[in-house]
Amino acid sequence: METIEYNQRARERTGSTRRRLWSWAALVLVTALAVPTISAARTEAGRAAARPAAATCTGATYKVVGGDSWFKIASKHGTTAAALTAANNATTSTPLYPGNVLCLPSGVTTTPTAPATTIPTSSGAVTITQFPVQGACYFTDTYGAPRSGGRSHQGVDIIAASGKYLYAVDDGTLTKQYLNAAGSLSGNGWRLTRADGTYFFYAHLSAFAPGMVVGSKVVAGQVIGFVGMTGNAGTPHLHFEVHPGGGAAINPTPTVKRVDGCSTSVVPTQPGPPPTAPTTPTTVTPTTVTPTTVTPTTVTPTTTVLGAPTVTPTTVTPTTTVLGAPTGLWQFIAPVKALDTGGSKLSPRTTRRVTVAGLAGVPVGATGVMVRLAVRNMSAAGYFMVFACDAGVPGASTLNYNPGRLSATMTLVKVAAGEICVQASTAVDVRLDVVGVLSSSGVGPRAIVTKRALDTRSSSPIPAGGTRSASIGAMGIPAGSKAVTVMVTVIGPRTAGSIGVGPCGGTPWILPFGAGANQVLSGVIRSNDSGLCVSSTEQVHVVVDVTAAWTGSEPLVPLTPLRLLDTRSTSPITPVGQLLTMAVPAGATQAQLTVALVGGSANAALFVWNCADRPPVAAAGYTPAFTNNSVTMTLNVTGSALCLSSTASVHVLVDLVAAG
Repeated sequence: METIEYNQRARERTGSTRRRLWSWAALVLVTALAVPTISAARTEAGRAAARPAAATCTGATYKVVGGDSWFKIASKHGTTAAALTAANNATTSTPLYPGNVLCLPSGVTTTPTAPATTIPTSSGAVTITQFPVQGACYFTDTYGAPRSGGRSHQGVDIIAASGKYLYAVDDGTLTKQYLNAAGSLSGNGWRLTRADGTYFFYAHLSAFAPGMVVGSKVVAGQVIGFVGMTGNAGTPHLHFEVHPGGGAAINPTPTVKRVDGCSTSVVPTQPGPPPTAPTTPTTVTPTTVTPTTVTPTTVTPTTTVLGAPTVTPTTVTPTTTVLGAPTGLWQFIAPVKALDTGGSKLSPRTTRRVTVAGLAGVPVGATGVMVRLAVRNMSAAGYFMVFACDAGVPGASTLNYNPGRLSATMTLVKVAAGEICVQASTAVDVRLDVVGVLSSSGVGPRAIVTKRALDTRSSSPIPAGGTRSASIGAMGIPAGSKAVTVMVTVIGPRTAGSIGVGPCGGTPWILPFGAGANQVLSGVIRSNDSGLCVSSTEQVHVVVDVTAAWTGSEPLVPLTPLRLLDTRSTSPITPVGQLLTMAVPAGATQAQLTVALVGGSANAALFVWNCADRPPVAAAGYTPAFTNNSVTMTLNVTGSALCLSSTASVHVLVDLVAAG
């Protein structure tokens, strides 16, 4: 491909671009749009401003109590969250405060209409003897939350590693077995019934304990199966329901809270030796490769003096790459594990080959996959690479990780001979799942000017165990979109916890975050017409910024990662801004990029946009001071000119991952 140079049209718009950049940069500096530190006074002022006044209602009303959510209140009264929010001119992301008076929809009374859907207090919980899952694990109350097809969640999801033991919660009989099949919601499952007729439903098992059949008598604590993600599940967990007297399900959260065993990994005494979980043959072969060195650089802060507005054009000449026929559409699949080192850490700078072809949902002849990866147990900061095995180790990274911080992302990668390759710069554990497959049919991305879809700082934080949602309107995406490319910033959590991100009513991607600094998660995340939901086990503020909707038929083909920009050899990106001319594959209009930020003396939010578009008010990248961070984004690259600016001086590395 020829090097793309400035043409007359580019020169003509440079002047207006300079003026837009300078005006916009001044606005950014004045309003501090990107993830600023929020004072307690400002947070309280925003909360007070968002606190709704007492409702004026023509029918029945309800007074909000602690722990309520729109979904819980709707479930209490036998109605839907959509009807409830419509009656109050609100959305499910509108904050609720104890004492708020809500209007109930027409025909709904203050007395719950369906005892089966009433959420009981702890005093009304069914008593069990044994917690159902071997620790470590965690759970939160999602009973009554919407699910696909108009269903509501009838259980509690207890998140744990695949293969962990599942225990009988009481003495009883296995009265029904559910087997995984195409279209199954529950996947593998058990119904355990005790003498009083109460039964407990277990779903998504990876396997049943050997010897267990319908009619088997079991005792409390006996192993009956293993944690998995069969059926409609996006992450390994147990879906657990409680049916008192054999009737309708009640909220099981108070029941399991009473005997919470998520911190206990010791196996209870068994009638015989504990069974061994079925194992899947290992499909990875470690191979030592001498890598090219790509070492994140610590930046020594320098004093930046803002003079007259300047825009520095930079031309980058890549190796020649030509896009073939536009066939790069994507089919999303239920996440399937490709690699989990599980304590046997990757050795530093050693390539491991990972077989992906033939996994559930991945055709043997697959030429590209979308993967999500989470790095943990790192002793030092470093970087992680995912790449095609036939291309050699690239001079580009996929994720920069930091101890004690949320360290996860998603990327697109070519498949060679059924395999992809991974490598880390330091010893780490990694979990890698395939979530999409390159196909001749499906959807592609539709890049948008970066949109801020959710910012809880303008209302109230996500409470511990709570959820906030961003509607498709707030995200700026069309109905029918299958996913969004997003950056989720966790703002200064006071305590460590876990965040879940995924389609409202669906199974989220759940990841741990540390206490203290702001942290970032980015990637292509599944969504639906109900929107994108973000949950947290701890109280925390979050900001969600969107760069693309995955809808329509725009192709995107994974490439050998190519470094387009490294400002460490020139000068950092500053609030003044830069006009960067990037050479992308011929004919490309959209690109998937991994952007690394090498932090300086201040927190930095990075704004990236096609120079032909208006500058966004939402950030596409972010890093705390003196921290190396990375984000994935989907951008419009028509005309090959991207503009960059930041709220503080920061070095930026841009790697091209896919184009179409």
